[in-house]
This record gives sequence, C-alpha cells and structure tokens, in this order.
Amino acid sequence: MEKMYFNTRDELVAVDFECVALIQANGNYTRIIYINKHEVMLSMGISKVSEMLARHHELATSFYRLGRSFIIHHTFLERIDVQRQLIVLSDLSGNEIRIKASKVLLKAYKNGLTGKKE
Repeated sequence: MEKMYFNTRDELVAVDFECVALIQANGNYTRIIYINKHEVMLSMGISKVSEMLARHHELATSFYRLGRSFIIHHTFLERIDVQRQLIVLSDLSGNEIRIKASKVLLKAYKNGLTGKKE
C-alpha cells in the first residue's frame, strides 16, 4: 500500500496506514498513532480522515470506526474486553496500545466482528 498524503497549510504529512494502529479524534485535529507508538497530528477532523479512508476500498475494509473518537485497524486487534472496557492492539512483537471505550461500543464492535446480532 502506498502512503497517503495530507496537505496542511505549512506542511505535507505522509501516513503509511498499514502501520497505523489507531486514529483518534482530538477536537478539530486527528492523532494518527502507529503501532510502535509514533504519533502524527493532522490539522483536520476525524470525519475528514474517515472520508479519505473510505475512498480507498482496500484501506476502508481494514479499519473500523468506534464511536466519535476512534478508528481502529483490525490487523492489530488482539483483545476486546467488554467487562474492563478495554481494547488491546498489538503487533505481537512487544508493541501494544490499550484503549478505554464504553461497553456499548465494545459490544457492537465485538458483535460486528463475530457476525452476532443483538
């Protein structure tokens, strides 16, 4: 997969979405968090980033929008713990990212992955 480029007023930011574990809303900005915990801040909202991902079908199927704040890369999903309200993303090489989310969102994500309807 090629890198996707984001143009801001002062810079051009290249993002390799194959290595991105998490996309997080931060007001009018978006944090791109790689699985190695390297972070890039984009000066656009998460909805705009989500729209750009949707235009790339091979990327769109790899990511899941979790509520208003997160977009998660399925490749790095290791565990969903509804009881502890936790998602663990890992590359199984020592890099791990933990995310707190509501039980409702986690149940919906879990059921969506397993095909279970509630």
